[in-house]
Amino acid sequence: MLKVKLFGAGQASLEGHVLTSFPSQQPHLLLCYLLLNSKFPHLRDQLASVFWGEYSTQASRKYLRNGLWKLRQIFDAAQTDLDDYLYVSDESVTFIRTSPYWLDVEDFEVAVETCQDISGQDMTPEQICELEAAVELYAGDLLEGVDYDWCIYERERLSLLYLSALGKLMAYHEAQGGWERGLAYGERILGRDNTREKVHLQMMRLYWQSGNRSAALAQYKRCSQILREELGIAPLQETSAVYQQMIHNQYAPEAQRTDRAGIPNGRNLKPGASDQGLQALAEKALQRVQVLQRMLEETNAELRQIENLIQTDLLQSK
Repeated sequence: MLKVKLFGAGQASLEGHVLTSFPSQQPHLLLCYLLLNSKFPHLRDQLASVFWGEYSTQASRKYLRNGLWKLRQIFDAAQTDLDDYLYVSDESVTFIRTSPYWLDVEDFEVAVETCQDISGQDMTPEQICELEAAVELYAGDLLEGVDYDWCIYERERLSLLYLSALGKLMAYHEAQGGWERGLAYGERILGRDNTREKVHLQMMRLYWQSGNRSAALAQYKRCSQILREELGIAPLQETSAVYQQMIHNQYAPEAQRTDRAGIPNGRNLKPGASDQGLQALAEKALQRVQVLQRMLEETNAELRQIENLIQTDLLQSK
């Protein structure tokens, strides 16, 4: 059985044999790409251009043949037939999804997407257990250190799913009175993006409800400092109002609940925020839009590949 972990530095084994130097070798990265895009076949020319696009078509196809040959050697060393996992024809290369394999990214996505439209507060304990198991699979960003465009796009997409899952877990535990677990998930979110003001506000509530009022006040000061230093802006009026209520011991947590989506949104700027803060947030938003646009372009290209393969099969069958 092929077992592959792509979160973090990456690790793979085949029939119990650990693949050494994974995923630094080119054949390994070729396998990673096919695993992450296993729902459709890949034309050889397109696949070759993903890894060797700077070379001519003839040269890139040669490099692809060498890569597949080396990958076959890796499988042979583990006494496994590559043909059990890859369907390789003159026109395309496809990962065989019915083959025995396990992929951490796939399990993570299934668990997260299953509860995509359910708010954190409305999730069942069983769904929460599955989601908590999924976020534990996220040992780090996808294939850390790999800088191919296809990996960067997938890395950003999976990172957003991870943050969304953490937000749901945080909202669930706040609703259930699990202050410590909610705070732990909040820290994981802020560890990736410390400018998420709504998460800071949630943590203020969690500290307050757990009885640690000094920590709740300190969280506001931490939020203020981060927003000032990172974005050049002050906390929203809503956040400051909660802080003032806490100072005067007038805070009623029941009146301040997280939004029903349970997703850790970024701050919503109020009129009068500094141009520097607006620009910083706009740049972050633009980067994510560009990632999504590139993913859409890749999807369209892959759909065209499938159409070409279907047309080729029809011509050959005539």
